[in-house]
Amino acid sequence: MDYRRSFRQYRLTALSRRLRYLLSRLVGSRLQKSQKVYVVEINDSRFKRVVLRDSHLAANIEAALEQFGPSPRIPGFVIRYEHEVWVDFVTGEIPGEVSDDLVRELAAFYAHIYARAPRAVPAEGSVWVGRLRRDLRFLERVGVLSATAHAEIGNRIAGLMSSTFWIGFDYNDPVVKNFIRTPEGVLCGIDVESLVPDQLIGLGVAKALLRWMDPYRAVFLEAIKSTDAPEFVSYLEFIELSFLAAYTKLMFVERKWANVDPARFDRYARPHEPNSSGG
Repeated sequence: MDYRRSFRQYRLTALSRRLRYLLSRLVGSRLQKSQKVYVVEINDSRFKRVVLRDSHLAANIEAALEQFGPSPRIPGFVIRYEHEVWVDFVTGEIPGEVSDDLVRELAAFYAHIYARAPRAVPAEGSVWVGRLRRDLRFLERVGVLSATAHAEIGNRIAGLMSSTFWIGFDYNDPVVKNFIRTPEGVLCGIDVESLVPDQLIGLGVAKALLRWMDPYRAVFLEAIKSTDAPEFVSYLEFIELSFLAAYTKLMFVERKWANVDPARFDRYARPHEPNSSGG
């Protein structure tokens, strides 16, 4: 086969969705990602081509994939050219309905991600505490949090922390559509932008819990305990609050009002009440 004649490419994003993005950009001011994603077919091989607007973003993705190294859980890196990144196209099926089995698969996925070169850092004075306080202050300034709630949450931060935090790789957009179950039965995270280094380990889990996994919290936590992932569950409440504050701030500036919910902070605004059930 003449490889010069076998090059084919098509967009992955549906036309209707692309038109919605275009209309939103023309008439509004919401922040939006602007990358384009293609499938490229050459001879009998398929690749995913991610075209970004910024070569710095592409270089970050390249660096993360090369630092993480080959893995059945993440698409293999192929090449970066200026502002675009090519990776292997992962075949398989998007998981169906959420179930205990899928959540256990997700625990195995995150254990694999978190076990790749984690390191412990002192929690006190770390950037993660500073970021949390900065995000909470922003939410008070724009009116999402009341002054009282802001003060109460701020007073609880120290009690939610561990003496050390685990830092390493995370997968920060764990919506179900960003995973593929390969023919070998391995859950693979296909959104290469979501693999990020030097993160507070557990932030990806916190996002999954907020977005869709909370009814399966006990299943996930039981499954992750039996893996070789670094121990982050003991300060998961701090991680969840950190994610919630950063996520709410982002949703606010993107004007996605349905995801800006002050009530989500109620559990952090006061100490937990003791269990009043008999026994």
